[in-house]
Amino acid sequence: MSAAGPGPSQGPPAGPASEPGEIHNWTELLYFFNHTLPECHVELSENTKRVALFVLYLAVFVVGLVENLLVICVHWRRAGRAGLLRLYVLNMAAADLGTVLSLPVWMLEVTLDYTWLWGSFSCRFAHYCYFVSMYSSVFFLVCLSVDRYVTLTGASPSWQRHQHRGRRAVCAAVWVLSALVPLPEVVHIRLVDGFEPMCLFVAPFETYSTWALVVSLSTTILGFLLPFPLIAVFNVLTACRLRRAGRPEGRRHCLLLCAYIAVFAICWLPYHVTLLLITLHGTHISLHCYLAHLLYFFYDIIDCFSMLHCVVNPILYNFLSPGFQDRLLKAVVHYLPKAQAREGRRASSSSSSSSSTQHSIIITKEGIHPPAAGPHLHPSLNFQAPNTPPTSAPQSLIAS
Repeated sequence: MSAAGPGPSQGPPAGPASEPGEIHNWTELLYFFNHTLPECHVELSENTKRVALFVLYLAVFVVGLVENLLVICVHWRRAGRAGLLRLYVLNMAAADLGTVLSLPVWMLEVTLDYTWLWGSFSCRFAHYCYFVSMYSSVFFLVCLSVDRYVTLTGASPSWQRHQHRGRRAVCAAVWVLSALVPLPEVVHIRLVDGFEPMCLFVAPFETYSTWALVVSLSTTILGFLLPFPLIAVFNVLTACRLRRAGRPEGRRHCLLLCAYIAVFAICWLPYHVTLLLITLHGTHISLHCYLAHLLYFFYDIIDCFSMLHCVVNPILYNFLSPGFQDRLLKAVVHYLPKAQAREGRRASSSSSSSSSTQHSIIITKEGIHPPAAGPHLHPSLNFQAPNTPPTSAPQSLIAS
């Protein structure tokens, strides 16, 4: 069984092993433990579960694909501008898109009752791509939260001169780290030939519990226990800074920052708690029989629910921005016929003016008045450092 991510590891238990020494994978291990503990019967429909999973996967795939493609298309032409957090948002959208593109595989696997029909290489490669996308999306959220606060509080002169190069280096480091972290788990994922071929996390029986615990703990530590405090702390610090600024829009920005924290916790906390409980059950802790059955049954659904970040992230970090809405409208108008394009430009100009007066905000250090004019800014926190022309914007911070 894969310790993290979707896959056949959540399939129905395999047949019993005649001897404990013959147990070679997670499903056989679970069957062994379940039949050495007092039995209990829980009536749960696997067919209903498969239908629900297919619908959830399909919904996340369709909506996430459209949203993240739009985000990438809109930001791609402006990714080269220095001093913008848009680079993190662009890379995060690429990571979420990678997760979304893996969903058809899991959809088909669920439909086929966790039978894997695509060979040994694709078994490992599909899981590896999913893990890389998952970790990189989380790490880019951390980078965005930290960099936003650092820019707001006043970056060092050295960072101001080299900020674009520095952000490029950070993004490259995130991708390299995300590519390395899943390797210990992926090397143990194999195509197991039985009555039906299944893609499983396989380790020697003598060291299986150790490997499963190490993989699960590393997934939880790197995917939640370290990122979540950083995201929460730096967003709270940013919110406190905005409240002290005393601007009318500060409350709305603070609520948006709280939404960043809440969405991350809602998407990932149930998944990691369930993952750890399943991993520890039978070898390190003993769960009640009914609770164990419920955890194994709903693990797939909780795992699928965690993928909602691919749908929510584009909304929070992009589609709520009047600036992004304006750029998206211009991109759409660009591909319309000329007669419609002229009308669209007038509507875009009117919408841009309204967004600038009603929603945009430039936040400066206390006691400094903002420039008289500036670019369209993101309601999810755009900061203009004092005494910096908006056109050059070496310290400007635009989230999308």
